[in-house]
Amino acid sequence: MLLILGVAYAHWTDTVVIEGTIHMGELIVGIREVCVTETTNGVPEDQFTPSKPWVANTTVTLEDEETSVHHDGETVYKKMIITIENAYPQYDVHIEFKLKNAGTIPAILTDCELTGKDLTDDEDLTLVWYPEPYYDGEKWIGAGYIEDAAGNVIVNICITAYLREDLQLEPCTDYDVIIDIDFKQTAEECHTYTFTVTVKFVQWNLAGRE
Repeated sequence: MLLILGVAYAHWTDTVVIEGTIHMGELIVGIREVCVTETTNGVPEDQFTPSKPWVANTTVTLEDEETSVHHDGETVYKKMIITIENAYPQYDVHIEFKLKNAGTIPAILTDCELTGKDLTDDEDLTLVWYPEPYYDGEKWIGAGYIEDAAGNVIVNICITAYLREDLQLEPCTDYDVIIDIDFKQTAEECHTYTFTVTVKFVQWNLAGRE
């Protein structure tokens, strides 16, 4: 009917478009800048007179790298491998490194587990903390020892972490960590011991909710 009458209806239309862009943050915590110091009874090799034969050797390698897409693409490592050759009683190893939150989201340390094994005897090793890890107003200290299946203390170990009391790591921030390993007389000759430290983090608002 409208076509027959030649009547045209005009109308306007309009559209409003709202666009949003969300840039997701990232949670990356890793290791960087490792320094190893080896001593006997706390004395470095170059301070012995006459100089002592340096038969033991510790090497540290980093694996499982992860690179942040923020902070100029900084790379940190998720795994540290410590290899100690020809260890003997009173040989000490001091490992200093940076633990870094290379992401953009605050992270909370939720767990630190150390396990060990005597590969020669195929026996599990036990870690005993004394006392329980504590915060001294500046840093967290975990001191203890590792014993074999017979109850012999083979290694004293101390982990010192310059973290906040609430264990929160701020984005783009380094935290100093030191691992001290002291071999005791009861560590057996010609044995191979392995140790694994597993450290877990979650984003700040999920701590205690897992």
